[in-house]
Amino acid sequence: MTQTPSQSGGRKDFPLGQASQTGFDPANQSLADALRRSFGILKLVMFVLVILYFFSGFFSVEQHEVGLVTRYGRIMGVGSSLDSAVLGPGWHWSWPYPFERWVKVAVNERELPVNFLFQLSDEERTGGIKGFRYDNLSPMRDDYLITGDVNILHASLIVKYKIVDPVAYLMNIHPMPAKGANVRSEEYLRQPEYSILDRLARNAVIETAAAGEALDIRGKGQDRFLVAVGRRLSEKLKELETRGESLGIAVNADTGILAPKAGGTTEAIMPPRQVQEVFDKVFASQNEKSGAITKALASAQQRLRETAGPGFQEIADLVDAEFETLLRLSEEKSKSPSDAAEVARLSAEVEKQAALVEAALDGASGEAQAIIKDAQIRRDQFVKEVAGDYDQFILLLPEYRRNPQIFMSRLRDETYSDALANKRVGKIFLPEPGEGGRIWLQIPRSSEGANLSAEDKNDSEPRTDSARNMGKGGVVRAPARIAGP
Repeated sequence: MTQTPSQSGGRKDFPLGQASQTGFDPANQSLADALRRSFGILKLVMFVLVILYFFSGFFSVEQHEVGLVTRYGRIMGVGSSLDSAVLGPGWHWSWPYPFERWVKVAVNERELPVNFLFQLSDEERTGGIKGFRYDNLSPMRDDYLITGDVNILHASLIVKYKIVDPVAYLMNIHPMPAKGANVRSEEYLRQPEYSILDRLARNAVIETAAAGEALDIRGKGQDRFLVAVGRRLSEKLKELETRGESLGIAVNADTGILAPKAGGTTEAIMPPRQVQEVFDKVFASQNEKSGAITKALASAQQRLRETAGPGFQEIADLVDAEFETLLRLSEEKSKSPSDAAEVARLSAEVEKQAALVEAALDGASGEAQAIIKDAQIRRDQFVKEVAGDYDQFILLLPEYRRNPQIFMSRLRDETYSDALANKRVGKIFLPEPGEGGRIWLQIPRSSEGANLSAEDKNDSEPRTDSARNMGKGGVVRAPARIAGP
């Protein structure tokens, strides 16, 4: 038997086997059992916490996002390639904090407003501009652009951009705005993404506007202006990338800058309200001028098409090229001394271009082809007439040499006869005492008979029988007088 102290101060005897097995009294035994159970529960909780800790490393990346993992602040996978550092959509795992952290970056298209506007009330934003409240612009109140022709414009533009390098974005821009932050909210304005890109975009707009004209930027050149702003902003982003300070942001140079109407009514690019009416008048005049120029160009195109056919542009280009070569040849010949080799080269080029022009004209249609064919017919007729006159001259030359006086007398008589019988020749007889008088003949110029009828033209021609016998080719078309008997 073993004796142990009892609660009343006495001793209580327990069996020897029972005391050796527990070593505790019932109270201590109960405490030990409770501690043992608590420690088991604690081990289970710790095990569950460890499991949850490891499971906390799982994260999901949405379709419009990419993921990055940092270990003690260093982006994992950057040393090898960008693709290994960037995690695509889906589930991923990283070591939980504090060993590693994961970051998600939205790569969908975003919009950034860039405004150079005067104060607009809510009513003006929705219902359009109605007059002006102030006589002058104030830099403390109004924002504006100064154009290259020293005019003032207001603009409300939208910059569309994307994150193309999440690593550079995380290193130089992050933290990004919260998902619920609006581009006009105060929380968004405090973010580096807004402040940096806003300053770059504003500088690009100011520099581009300073190189243009107000009417062109506001009118038909607005699209060119927006493209120029986009390209200038892209250049600035590339300059930062070249210096090793890439923001990871890209702007489409051709479509990244928009100029939507505010509320669907207020123009995106407009003059100051104080001079709105004057700008509108000038703009209307410019549109009228552009319309007149467009109409004149269309009329010119139509006239050229009627003159030379559908291929008139090719003919015009060939003629211009030949003319420019002729100018260079003339300048080269006028030099002292001139380069003989260059003169020879230009001369050969002129001949080559002239052949091309002739070939193009031969294939032309329209009025030009009719004129060319008429000229060719007249040329052939003239050549035949000259050849006939030459043959007749050679035939009559021996007769003239045998008796020149008789030959000239007969020729003069035939000429008188033809002139007096011609209806187109004016005849004036002036009697003179003792001499019988004089006959004055007024022979019209050839251009005066252009509108004669066929019968009158036949009557105006000399008699061919005497002309053929005497070798006379036609009546001389010049004022003359002959004296009668």
